Amino acid sequence: MEIGVTKAVEDKIKIKSVEITKNTPLVFCWDTHLVKLKGRNVLLIVNSSNRYTIAMTDIEPRNWNYYTLYVGRVIGGVMQNMGYSQQQIDIYFKMSGEMIVTKTHGRKSVGGINRMVTCMEYYDKKLEKDAKYQWELCEYLNRDICQPEGFNAFGYPVELFYLDMKKIGILSKRKPAKIIDFQAYMENKHGTSD
Repeated sequence: MEIGVTKAVEDKIKIKSVEITKNTPLVFCWDTHLVKLKGRNVLLIVNSSNRYTIAMTDIEPRNWNYYTLYVGRVIGGVMQNMGYSQQQIDIYFKMSGEMIVTKTHGRKSVGGINRMVTCMEYYDKKLEKDAKYQWELCEYLNRDICQPEGFNAFGYPVELFYLDMKKIGILSKRKPAKIIDFQAYMENKHGTSD
């Protein structure tokens, strides 16, 4: 998994060299950016394929020292909250490979981050006090209809994330619904054959 960092995050984690992105599928790439909102630092973690955004606050200094581990746990926790099973999350992380810090994943991905920053300026609610995951802010940001790098159509990031999970095989395609012949059902239930 590639964790892309902007200059603001790169300065915070004090990393000496950042790898250049490889040919990793975008669904396994997340870009991170640090911004101020209402006097608090907010770390945005944005998927490069579907622009699903996670907003974190009150990051402890030790978490900056173990940045990839921290971001991985955040992504796993959010996926669990979205309803994915631990087995599905483990498969996603196994498919994504080793976690490395890289440069951001292209202009469109950075443009998506900038769009999230602009949306945050219009967020009129207070940030949750003493909460690391800012769920209301995340829901607000993920209601922005977009056409991210990994898709040719517009959609909500949460729906596009779901489609990405189906694409890579983490979510199985549903079997077609069983169609019930209502007339036959009524005939069998009541013993009549009108």
